[in-house]
Amino acid sequence: MTKSVVYLLLFVLSLLLTMVSSSQLLVAQTTTALSQNQELLALYEQGLDSVIIQRYSSPVTEAESYYLASSYIRLGQYNQALILLSTLTKASNSEQSIWWNAEASLAQSKLLFFLGNHATALEQAYALTIRSTATENQKNRAAMLVEEILAFLSPSSLAQLFTNHYPLELKASILEELMYAIPYELASSYFLDLQQLAKESVESNNLTLSRIERQLSTPIQYRSRYNPTKQYNAPNGFHYRLGVLLPTYTVDDPRYAVVQDLYKGMSFAAEEFNANTADAKMFLLYKSTTDTMSMNMDVQAEHSELQHFAHTQFSSLVIGDRVNAIIGPLFSNEAPLYAPLAEEYEIPIFLPLANADSLDLHNNYMFQVNPSFSSQGANLARYAVETLGYDTLGILAEKGSLGEAAAHSFLRESERLGAFVAYDFVENLEERGYGITDFTQYFTTDTLDSVTIIDAVYAPFTGTIAQTLIESLLTDLEAMQSTIDILGSEEWGGVTINSSRLPETNVYFSRGFSVDTTQTKTQLFATSYQERFGDLPTNFSYIGYDVAHYVMRELYSVKNPKALKNRIKTSPVYDGHAFTIDFRNTHINSSVFIQHIPSLSTQNEDN
Repeated sequence: MTKSVVYLLLFVLSLLLTMVSSSQLLVAQTTTALSQNQELLALYEQGLDSVIIQRYSSPVTEAESYYLASSYIRLGQYNQALILLSTLTKASNSEQSIWWNAEASLAQSKLLFFLGNHATALEQAYALTIRSTATENQKNRAAMLVEEILAFLSPSSLAQLFTNHYPLELKASILEELMYAIPYELASSYFLDLQQLAKESVESNNLTLSRIERQLSTPIQYRSRYNPTKQYNAPNGFHYRLGVLLPTYTVDDPRYAVVQDLYKGMSFAAEEFNANTADAKMFLLYKSTTDTMSMNMDVQAEHSELQHFAHTQFSSLVIGDRVNAIIGPLFSNEAPLYAPLAEEYEIPIFLPLANADSLDLHNNYMFQVNPSFSSQGANLARYAVETLGYDTLGILAEKGSLGEAAAHSFLRESERLGAFVAYDFVENLEERGYGITDFTQYFTTDTLDSVTIIDAVYAPFTGTIAQTLIESLLTDLEAMQSTIDILGSEEWGGVTINSSRLPETNVYFSRGFSVDTTQTKTQLFATSYQERFGDLPTNFSYIGYDVAHYVMRELYSVKNPKALKNRIKTSPVYDGHAFTIDFRNTHINSSVFIQHIPSLSTQNEDN
């Protein structure tokens, strides 16, 4: 064997050894990377997002960046996720980086979809379906996301997207989703636009265009199938974002507990929703409001400053946090600041406690969960006439108080139902030193008097003077030995009629919310709430839970938040812990609780 042949053999052997060594090194590196990814994947599949965020807060690999971003998305922390995904979507030459790039693009598209940026989400997802470097699996998932976005959007949103400069195939898909949801003439006009675009495009034999052309070929058939009411769908894992507008107080302020309990009730509802709903998640986003009730007159006079603050907080929730609906504000005098903003941004607002009749509820996007005083007056009138059988009634209320609206509503509804309101006293009682004997003298049941005998008097006393007026009315009725019944506002709930006073008198009063702690479902809630927060729920905890749970129920049911406004007016009755909610084609909850304080004689009969 010649030396040259020996050298050649040694060279080949050396080359083979080098290749084996390099291969072993590559396998070792791949095994290590796979092991790290498996650990990440295991943590992610177990839902341990907080562990991932803590352990991989400074990612060094593409896998770490991707799963860290995915954990941020699941926790609703979108800004952090977008930053990480944007680094992964930058151009890279390695095969592995190209794969992660496509995965990040798909995740980013879905995140933009969650944020309501439908145009960019749709464009980016479609671009991935035709990307040459993407795998077939990635293309198929991107195509599925395109279909999910189109199925989620309303006809008006789709029509707006159709005007964008999208590729022919994407525009054709948009029009196909619009078919039968828009009039025939409009669909035909859009189709002509697509045909013109097809002439200018390199795309040919577009199957979607062919299907649309067949659907439009028979106008009569199209018009018979035309239905502008679209059934929305939301993809698995869809995120809803619920804004909360509540005032902020210091810990030593007694109102602090009210706000805290309301928010804890809302948080409990969100946690319950997320635990029991596999295909959707709900996030709460909080912003503080200005407590105008505690302001002095000089500050309160600066209406423009209050408007500016309200606009800042509201737009921060809507534009910055991309919320789908808002709970709050808390007080009736704050609500008018947000009413025009709800209309401008087309975001439904749900008022948990505000119940003043002065609110402009012609606004299409504001819903009053706590029934107004007018609503309570009308409901009590129906109860008095239809359930109790009263046909002759009296009214005594203070002019300028919240009870005045209730009194007027009670009068209208009573007379509409055929009852006779013999006495309608809505007077300035403050000017009289809150003396009411001049009016109560007509509420006697002495048949020797010439006055009309009434079955009951409606006395919707409100405010700080309510208890004084209640006591005066009871004293006057007792002096006349009257046996008429009393109908009142929720201030009557604290009344205890002494056994020696008015033994024949029943008291019926209305209230917007009521918690029955004897109900099994309420007791179970209290136990779970105490386990979660360490203390028992208050009435405000139940209120916060009910309002949030109701809104979450309707959001999940309607799928597309844009349809929430119309859904609320016809949604099924919600039977909660504190509220029964039924809007009945209005903006004010029509369900009112009527409670009864029985007379002494009735109690004796029961015993």
